[in-house]
Amino acid sequence: MGVSTSDSIVIVGAGAFGLSVALHLSLRGYTNVSVFTKDDYIPFGDLTNVYRAAQDAGVRFFLGQHVDQISYVSTLAGKKNAGIRTRNAGFYPSSLVIIDAGAGDTGTSEIGQLHAPDSLAIPLSCYTNTNPNSFVEYVPHTSSSVILLSGNLVQKSKISLVGPLVVDLLEATSGQQTAVIPPQPLSRL
Repeated sequence: MGVSTSDSIVIVGAGAFGLSVALHLSLRGYTNVSVFTKDDYIPFGDLTNVYRAAQDAGVRFFLGQHVDQISYVSTLAGKKNAGIRTRNAGFYPSSLVIIDAGAGDTGTSEIGQLHAPDSLAIPLSCYTNTNPNSFVEYVPHTSSSVILLSGNLVQKSKISLVGPLVVDLLEATSGQQTAVIPPQPLSRL
């Protein structure tokens, strides 16, 4: 069972990957997408344009909301994400959590120099090296309810590919086809 286009999807982190994923999910018809970031601002430059386009497409942003933990429920197959908890004790239920919080980013990578690893992602970072050719992976033993985005091998020119890869992964898992809204070139956003 996959994620439907109306299920709640939480993205932790509003860096290049998180914003790309949020925009592409909304363009493909996912209507309940929320982005949480511990910062009170969105990074400058082209990311501001992507942020505005995602907002216009219906993505909700929670700036200054530091996510402390992913909450899980037990299932017959192990555990499954139930939502997230923020530092101010807020709970936000979700069917899927996508983590773009510096997991696996090293200080020598371009992305690692911009963002220090988030404390939420550090325990999951061991999964970012399981497949060196992939930077979008389900976290094992979470019933396909947590996706980790790893910046280890991503060149700056490939960052715009992350959003479509997540959408493709969701559609492959659920076997569904979503409505495709023609994307605008990112240079025009």
